[in-house]
Amino acid sequence: MLREGPQTGKWPNSGDFMRELEVSRRTVARDLDFLLDEENAPIAYDNARHGYHLTDDTYTLPPMRLSRREVFSFAIARKLLASFQGTPLEMDMRSVLDKIADSLEGHISLGLGGLADCFSVLADDHARVDPVVWQTAKQHVEEARVIEMDYEKFNGDRGRYCLEPYHLLAYHGNWYLLARNIRNDRVGTFALSRVKGIHASQRVFQRPARFDARAWLQDAFGITRGDKVLKVRLRFKRSIATYIKEREWHPSQQLHELEDGGLEMRIETTGRKELIRWILSWTPDVKVLAPHDLRTRIEEKLRQGLEIAVSSCPPILA
Repeated sequence: MLREGPQTGKWPNSGDFMRELEVSRRTVARDLDFLLDEENAPIAYDNARHGYHLTDDTYTLPPMRLSRREVFSFAIARKLLASFQGTPLEMDMRSVLDKIADSLEGHISLGLGGLADCFSVLADDHARVDPVVWQTAKQHVEEARVIEMDYEKFNGDRGRYCLEPYHLLAYHGNWYLLARNIRNDRVGTFALSRVKGIHASQRVFQRPARFDARAWLQDAFGITRGDKVLKVRLRFKRSIATYIKEREWHPSQQLHELEDGGLEMRIETTGRKELIRWILSWTPDVKVLAPHDLRTRIEEKLRQGLEIAVSSCPPILA
């Protein structure tokens, strides 16, 4: 903040530090004293500009000293960047980690590359997101400004949406905008990879004080959410029970191991669409015990899939 002050034209003061760092005035004073006394930082206060600045722009903080364990964890973290490959955050994150790595030089005798050669990260599949779309969405979320975008739905339908953006969410290799659709007054999720055009605006809105993104997602399954709560009971065969029970699929899940080695799962969610796709991904090793209408829908999907598969296959010759 001290270094960027002269560039932005706003020299930071104690109030700015308190708001940015969310600390008390006493903590700010103590930290400034530490920088001045212990690190010999060239910090001065300008009465005319009512803020602090660096009298020597070339000054940098001393390099960090890390333990072997911390350096090893840092090396693994760099490999985890593979999970963000192709996303707009990749370059920023890599730049940050490279700066940290540069600050370590000369104070460690361990090569960052060799430390983690026995570990790999296999990145998930990911959607391509236009960096301009991501940056515009991020800025409008931060500044609580209405946004308009041309959007392609999951089924291919297109339309223009006027939204009040509340929250950005990373999920399964894509970025989603959690926003209120002004037209129907409903909060939904919009995949940034399916935005075909985005239009900035200066129109601000008041974000609801009662809205909590974490609570909103608590009732969803994945990122889909509805109005009706489903009390779901599923039975998994022994062949996949170990895999199912070692993961947390939903915050409400309750697991019960069966005598035959199978597993019963109970969850409560409103996310019907993604729940159905998830259940279908485990067939034929899962059975829907409740509710009845969910079981009926799964059966319909299986019949439709079978009809398509059979109709597209050539006849078997005797």
